[in-house]
Amino acid sequence: MKNKDKLIFGLIIFAIFFYLLYKIKYILTPFVIALIIAYLLDPAILKLEKYLKISRVFSVSLLTAIFATGIVIFSIFLFPLLFNQTINLFASAPQFFDSFSNVFYPKIVNFFAKINIEIEHNFVDLISKNISFIYDTDPVGKILHNIIGSTAFVVNAVSIIFICPILVFYLLKDWKIITEKIKENLPKKYFNEINELFQLIDKSLSNFIRGQTYVCFILATYYCIALAFIGLNNGILIGFLTGIFSFVPYLGYGTGLIIAIISGLSQWGIAFNPLFILIIIYILGQIIESNILVPNLIGKQINLHPIWIIFGIFFFGAVFGIIGILLSLPLTAITSVVLKYLFKNFHHLKSKN
Repeated sequence: MKNKDKLIFGLIIFAIFFYLLYKIKYILTPFVIALIIAYLLDPAILKLEKYLKISRVFSVSLLTAIFATGIVIFSIFLFPLLFNQTINLFASAPQFFDSFSNVFYPKIVNFFAKINIEIEHNFVDLISKNISFIYDTDPVGKILHNIIGSTAFVVNAVSIIFICPILVFYLLKDWKIITEKIKENLPKKYFNEINELFQLIDKSLSNFIRGQTYVCFILATYYCIALAFIGLNNGILIGFLTGIFSFVPYLGYGTGLIIAIISGLSQWGIAFNPLFILIIIYILGQIIESNILVPNLIGKQINLHPIWIIFGIFFFGAVFGIIGILLSLPLTAITSVVLKYLFKNFHHLKSKN
C-alpha cells in the first residue's frame, strides 16, 4: 500500500471513529470523568508506591477510598446547600429584575439624559421579548423538570455515582499496562516521533490540566468562604461557580463578579461598604490567581493563549455537548502540542516518507 493510500485509509478510519464517538456522546460521561480523575490521581499513586513501599493495588484502593469519601462528604453536606442556593437564585430572578427595572434603570436613563442621549425609559418594554420567561409562573420548576426529565441526565447521574468509582479503580490499577500496550502497538517507523509527542502531551497535561484543576478548587474555596463571610445571599453558590468556571479565562471571574454585584444590589441596595468589600474580594481573588496560583501550579511552559482556550471550549462543546466541555481543556492542550510539534518537525517527518 502506497503512503498516499495509507494516509487516506487512516483518515477514513479516524473519521469513522469520531463519528461513532459523536453518536454515543451521551453515554460517555462516566468514562470521561473516570479517565480525567484517574489521570489526575496517577501521580499520587506513584508517590504512595515510592515512599510508602506498598503495592499499586493497595495504593489505588487507599486513594480511591479517600477520593470516594470526599465525594460522599461533598454529596451529603455541600451539594444540598448548593442545590438549595441554586433554586433560591432562580426563584429570586423576578425580584432582581424588578429591582433593576424600577430602581436602578431609571437612574441610568437620567444619567444618559444629562449628556443628551435618549434611551428607552421603560426597561420592561426594552427587553420584554427576550426575557418573557422571567414572568413565568414557575420558571424554576420548568427548568428543573426539563433537566431531570432527560433520559441522558438520569443515565449519566446514575452511572457517575455507581459506575465511575469502579472505572477509576481499574484505570488506575492498570494504568501502566494500558500505556505499555499503547507503546507496543505504535508503528515502528514512527515510534520515536510518536513517543516524543506522547511525552510532550503528558507534560502539557500534567502542568496545565492538573494545575488548572487545583487553581479552580482553591479559588472556589476562597470565594465561597469570603462571600459567605460578608453575608451575601447565595454567596456559597456564586463563589463555587466563580472558582469552578475560572478555567475559562476571565469568563468565570467576570460572570461571578456581575452575578455577585446584582445579588448584592438586590440585597443591600446602593450601600457603599458591603459592595466595596465584595469588589475587593474579587480583585484579591484575581491577584491571587494571576500572581500566586497560576505561576506556581501551572507555570508558563504551556503558553496556551486565552483565545485558544475559549475557542477550544466552544468548539468541542458544540461538537460533543457537555462531554466536549468536560474534555475541552485536555483536548485544547493536546491539539496545541500536536500542532506545534507538526510545524516544528514537518520537514523531518516529510523526509521519512
